[in-house]
Amino acid sequence: MRRLALLLPLLLLAFSCGQKEVKTAPPAVKYDRAPSPLEQKISTRPSVERPLSLPVDPNLLDKCTQHLLFADRYITISDYESASEEIEQAGKYCSPDDPRYNYMKALILDIQEKKEEAFRYYYKAAKGYIEKGDMDSAFRSYSGMVSINPTAKETKEIGEYFKDEDY
Repeated sequence: MRRLALLLPLLLLAFSCGQKEVKTAPPAVKYDRAPSPLEQKISTRPSVERPLSLPVDPNLLDKCTQHLLFADRYITISDYESASEEIEQAGKYCSPDDPRYNYMKALILDIQEKKEEAFRYYYKAAKGYIEKGDMDSAFRSYSGMVSINPTAKETKEIGEYFKDEDY
């Protein structure tokens, strides 16, 4: 009887460890609208990581914002060629002083290892964000500048805005 009492927990443990957990695939995304060009493209190619569906209907946005949003999503899935094309298209609609455009341009240039040009765009973006009062976005641009050239006078100039803050 004692042997049975000792073996029973071991048998239960062995039985529970031997079962495999069945994983199910996530449900397919259903659209209330026609899929965007980005959603169509990523649905046809296998990906390890897929971005979440777009938070807004891109057709309701201006062309500049649409292209920047698509570029951001392409960067998220590491499709840098498509992101570069979207940023090029955004350049046709965005103001050259738009800090969102300058930041995305800097980001893609940084990815393409064009560091000097990326630095100039990060600087323009940081100045634009500071003028608008968007210090979190300015700090992102500043971080890009620091990663490229931490001792440049432009980096030190922008860094002055973050000395007293909790960045």
